[in-house]
Amino acid sequence: MLLSSLNFKRCALASCVTLLAGCNGEPTHSQNQIAEVAPEQRRALIVSIDSLNERNLLSSVPRNKIPSFHQLFEQGACTEFAQPAFPSVTAAGHSAIWTGAYGNVSNISGNSAHRLPRNENTVMSLVSGYDADNASAEQIWISAALNGRSAGGHHATQAPRIPGFPSRVGTPTDSALADQARIANAYEQPQLNVMNGYNIQVNYDAVVTQETVTWLPDGEWQKSEQLNFTDAVTPRYFQWQTRVGTFYGVFYGEQHYDRIAVNTEPNAEGAIVAVAHPTETTEPQGRALARYFSEPLRVTTERGETFLRLRLFEASPNGESFLFYHPAMHVMDVNHAELAEKYNAKVQGWFGNSATRTYSRGGFGAPFFRGGNGEAEARYLETAELATELFNRGSTFFWQELGVDLLVDYFPMGDSIDHTIAGYLATDWPGYTQLAAEKAADLRNRTWQLVDLRLAHLMQLTQAADSTLFVAGDHGMRASWKEFLPNVLLQQAGLQTLDNNGMVDLSRSQAVSPNAYWITVNTTEWRGGIVDEAEKALVIERIVSALNALTDSQGKKVIERVYVASEHPELGMGGAAGGDVYWIPATGYRSSRNVNGTVLNEQASIGAGHSYGSTSPDMYTVTCAYGEQFPSHRIPGSRLIDIAPTVAEYLGIPAPKHAVGKSLYQQLRAQ
Repeated sequence: MLLSSLNFKRCALASCVTLLAGCNGEPTHSQNQIAEVAPEQRRALIVSIDSLNERNLLSSVPRNKIPSFHQLFEQGACTEFAQPAFPSVTAAGHSAIWTGAYGNVSNISGNSAHRLPRNENTVMSLVSGYDADNASAEQIWISAALNGRSAGGHHATQAPRIPGFPSRVGTPTDSALADQARIANAYEQPQLNVMNGYNIQVNYDAVVTQETVTWLPDGEWQKSEQLNFTDAVTPRYFQWQTRVGTFYGVFYGEQHYDRIAVNTEPNAEGAIVAVAHPTETTEPQGRALARYFSEPLRVTTERGETFLRLRLFEASPNGESFLFYHPAMHVMDVNHAELAEKYNAKVQGWFGNSATRTYSRGGFGAPFFRGGNGEAEARYLETAELATELFNRGSTFFWQELGVDLLVDYFPMGDSIDHTIAGYLATDWPGYTQLAAEKAADLRNRTWQLVDLRLAHLMQLTQAADSTLFVAGDHGMRASWKEFLPNVLLQQAGLQTLDNNGMVDLSRSQAVSPNAYWITVNTTEWRGGIVDEAEKALVIERIVSALNALTDSQGKKVIERVYVASEHPELGMGGAAGGDVYWIPATGYRSSRNVNGTVLNEQASIGAGHSYGSTSPDMYTVTCAYGEQFPSHRIPGSRLIDIAPTVAEYLGIPAPKHAVGKSLYQQLRAQ
């Protein structure tokens, strides 16, 4: 059942998406007959929902909070699970989705990976997996653009930079340079529009109070009559300094102090105004999201245009104090300059990941795990609402205004909140309490409710017969409260030595764990390496033995399984930018790259994360196709590298050039 045009407009602008099944519960696409649409007429939207694990989500969040996810899994064509990259981390997982290749091909081996070429870098030198320096595989938006289809990328990792295509050793090969030139050519094409706000952050988010500003006793503003000052309240002027420059503010009101105006100069014309309001308490469906944030203020920086928004949470009536929050400020990184202008006009101030760090550090007041009364959580949720709204605006811009045939999209909110609080739900954590778990569950449920609204919005955008929504994730999530330090284990095994400053001495170390994802042998292939290739197998044998022998204070094994990369090419581990030995730690453990301390810290802080083995069910994620071309059913488990070939076949284009995954199109479409 299609939504009415009135509901469509309301939902698109305010993110108040109702259930796509409509009031009578009918599905939005036929379950009995597929309407044929030629491949060249089809459109596809791929979204990666960070930290999406079907089993965990459906078993831990009430159905009424996530109706769209239930609709997806019940009415879509899905694999039983999707195996992520190994290690199960964000940058590597997304690269696998976009390229159809794991890190042993793409060189996006983790959130950080070995910098290449090896002969020019030490075994400890790392590069971010979110950047394109190491990238060595073509993404699906490139394949689409080079085959006559319009494509867009909305905050996709490694984009819109040109992949570096470095060699394992030495200079890039002629074929690598040709692949690089092919991708550079695609980015020049008008039918390809890719942008990423994560690449250029020009200002951190912050909570600003009366104590963190400079008060200005003589701070008269130009054109102050536009602010409608009254005789009952004397305006108070201030300024505060940020990474992008100075902002000027005035604290005022009509009968008492209840609003703040801010501008890049002391001038009321063009200023934004934030009015104090109690934190939001109503359900997000059916209303505008983040409705108490101010309008955006356009700010010009050396890197480009960005925006400032304010949420005034506290304002004392007597004018002595206030507290407001502003999100991080980003400049859009784009492959065409005009794309940034168009996107900014539509979205006006995108920011990613919500304010989980500000919340967890007490910026909104004490969180529940420090005895808070719930106010901090309510404030955090308003920032999550704003992020949801802005992501939705961006997706609408690409899908409706640019009208792309292929849109690759993203949403981080589930990952952000699960990292922050999911550990408190772990009943086997020694510090577990039912009260803390209930409060964590409430905040998590309300945040995933916003993720559900995001999914509902994308379902709505793709509801036409010629469109399909492909839903993926990058990894799952696991709680931990103990730490394992592989570098210290290597020291105890006589494979690593520290210098007088407590740093790894590579001239005397045979192996290192530079990022706690893997251990790499310091062979002579690396700059300054000391292990001959003929000795490498023996060093690996000693590493594996040390990992397998490790036990905790109770005599229990700390490492569940050890993988030698060369023996498991099917998992995508290893490669030029990866390691030699990988592992899965026992329940409760996370790995740390620290080189000082004890091998095990059994009293570490509670947390939740990923980076574990892709063979672990709690790291599994999803692959689903939702649309009239795909009837509801299930097929066996898949891999993230299968998504790009599947979407490519659906669109009638070749898979990305370096893809090694297989298309699931025929299986997913079979009735």
